[in-house]
Amino acid sequence: MNEVLKSKTLREFSEILLKDDNSIKISQEAFEAVSKWLPLGKVVLEVSFTPNDTNIIIDKKRVSRPLFVKDKGLELSEYQEIFSFGPADRNICFLCTSTCEDGHFTEEEKETLRIFLSEMYIHVERMYLKKGLKKAYVTQKVSGLPNQAGYMAKVLECVKKNSYDAYTAFYFNLRGFGLLNYEFDEKEVDVILKRYGRELKKRLTEDEEVGHLGGDNFVAFIKKDRSEYFLNQIKSIQTYGMYKGKRIPVTLKATIGIYDLESGNIHHPGEVIGQPGAALNYARRKRRNVVWMTSEIKNEIDYDKQIYDGLTSAINNGNITTYYQPKVNLETGEVIGAEALVRWNYKGTMLSPDGFVPILEKSTRISELDFFILRQVCRMIAERKRAGRPVVPISVNFSKRDLEIPNISSIITNIMDKYGIDKDEIIIEVTETAYSDEQERLLSFLRQMRDNDISTSIDDFGTGYSSLSVIREFPVSEIKIDKSFIDKEVLTREDEAIVGSVIAMARLLRLQVITEGVDNCDQVDFLLRLGCSSAQGFLFDKPLNYSDFSKILDRGRYEVTWAKKKKQ
Repeated sequence: MNEVLKSKTLREFSEILLKDDNSIKISQEAFEAVSKWLPLGKVVLEVSFTPNDTNIIIDKKRVSRPLFVKDKGLELSEYQEIFSFGPADRNICFLCTSTCEDGHFTEEEKETLRIFLSEMYIHVERMYLKKGLKKAYVTQKVSGLPNQAGYMAKVLECVKKNSYDAYTAFYFNLRGFGLLNYEFDEKEVDVILKRYGRELKKRLTEDEEVGHLGGDNFVAFIKKDRSEYFLNQIKSIQTYGMYKGKRIPVTLKATIGIYDLESGNIHHPGEVIGQPGAALNYARRKRRNVVWMTSEIKNEIDYDKQIYDGLTSAINNGNITTYYQPKVNLETGEVIGAEALVRWNYKGTMLSPDGFVPILEKSTRISELDFFILRQVCRMIAERKRAGRPVVPISVNFSKRDLEIPNISSIITNIMDKYGIDKDEIIIEVTETAYSDEQERLLSFLRQMRDNDISTSIDDFGTGYSSLSVIREFPVSEIKIDKSFIDKEVLTREDEAIVGSVIAMARLLRLQVITEGVDNCDQVDFLLRLGCSSAQGFLFDKPLNYSDFSKILDRGRYEVTWAKKKKQ
């Protein structure tokens, strides 16, 4: 073949391949052009893959398929000339047979044929690259399972055949999976995840799918009549890890959220992941291993989301209000302080803190609320001082989540300074905690408050696991005895011994003591007898809006009538 003809045929060969760069089916037509000038009888493609991290998406280790046959009726020699291309881990070979009787090509023919096969090699590489990229787009590299895109593509394919009503959606998380990093190296942990993925695949039937969203989070789309079976299977799956050549048994247990799909309730395909995901979050929050999404749970989750999302607008629209519950001297009736409490006018209903604070405490959104209340209290005190009206120390509650803020003490003091509030006019209330990391943050915070001459109080004292160490080690100014210690019809000698010892110890440590939840005269006598003369509770007043609280504050005291009420 002369150079001009060779160049013309190569151009024709390339143009034919470019007609369809996603397939090798076009190769028959392309090699037909070459066979007009070369004795080419047959071409077979063989591709060998060595598994590694870069080609984990390839399903088969060896591929063999014919690219060209000159004439199916033509008898060819069994001899095949091998032309190899590509790196060692992805070897691409073309096995070519000549139409000559012995099947061999001349050296010149082999040289010319290699030029065309080089072009074919580029085509095959491009094709596998596109297929690889496409599969990479829908595959989680570590486990080899479909990622979110691949999972949802399969879900939509299944729904076209069967509808949503036929399926149950799962979202599950492997409990304690991170602990495997202490037993095995990182690569082996990835291999364990691959084995787990294969175990999940074994538990599927046709038109079902399992996906890996990354980390230790998985999803599954299972036929309803098999949902109980699949649930019981994934609660605990046995696999293994290799350590120093030994097979170590590994049990992977899951926390699971489940949602029975119904066509009328699916407004977007993403709910196939979102709804069981919400059930999983609910399960983790409630410390349960399995939660089936129900209308009741869904309503609770929706309510939580509305509270979470609606906080800022509620503050801006004036729906978050500060209430005040007076603290009273039991002997004189004097108003000696108050606790700032929050209320939320939510769709016409006035919510107490129990209706929204625990929801906000799941995240740092609680800080937005706590700092807002502090500003409201500081503004109120500043306005009263400017007007020459009496003020008392106001306690403001701060969540344990607030203590995660690195510069929280500076933020508090800056707010107080902005409004010209004296250090003795604000008391910061926090709750004791049982967790060591939280205790360290709490201790650090209390020390910073002390260094800034701001009083602090331990709320709900006695309900935690470390109450005695708290009053000994934590630099607080005040403890508030929880109402559970006095909330009884009859207060016994045992109650007197417990509460009395707390009051005595606090007095020895020069701490102020105030008791919460005082609702009757017997409780007043009980506390006075033990040496506690400060309290708050419904006997004096419920939490008041500022207008009503302002009147009490202007008056300065309650009439001491509780002793008289007891006699009556």
